[in-house]
Amino acid sequence: MLCLFCGTSGAGELEISGGGVADFGSYSALESRSHSFRLTNRTDSAITLKSVRSTCACLTGEVNNRKLLPGESFELPATIAANSVAGKFSKVLYLEIDRPDRRFLRLELKGEARPPVAVSPGTMFYAGKLLPGKQYEFRFELTPDHPGISISTGKEGDCTLERRENGWLLICRVTPKENESVVERSFRIDIDAPAGTPPVRISIRGNVERRNE
Repeated sequence: MLCLFCGTSGAGELEISGGGVADFGSYSALESRSHSFRLTNRTDSAITLKSVRSTCACLTGEVNNRKLLPGESFELPATIAANSVAGKFSKVLYLEIDRPDRRFLRLELKGEARPPVAVSPGTMFYAGKLLPGKQYEFRFELTPDHPGISISTGKEGDCTLERRENGWLLICRVTPKENESVVERSFRIDIDAPAGTPPVRISIRGNVERRNE
């Protein structure tokens, strides 16, 4: 339990289950994750739970000036929505209470949301120095997180997909223009199944070298 106001004469403590931290571990980003923080008033006076503020698009229960009497407990639910985070994350909720010595309580939701398709070497790729007018090919390995995922290349950019035993090989082509000093290309990979899954976007960036006259 996380104890607030501990050591204050006659005040007792306000307990928050799990030390105020919910660790969801590793899970598919296609899924949602929920947790309920249990707040128990161990003080000798009522505590008003005024509001919840979030640093993310987390879904939380309403408190709306909920008064927590001495000895009373309250369950505050919080949810990380599906497709709202990817990779390792830490999201913070701030519970406002009516105590001047500690107005906000910090609650943390953390974990690792595995993307439906992992991209190697990564979705942000630096290509280095490139010559104008020359076509370059860049290869990415795409690995599905679980069976049943199907993908296709979007209409943005010149890319082809090759099916492999454990996923796909994506080949993207970039030809720097004569008037470019920096190349920036974005490629969209649509996830056709499961339906409603956001696309994967891969960005390639490089610097264009001037040809010697």
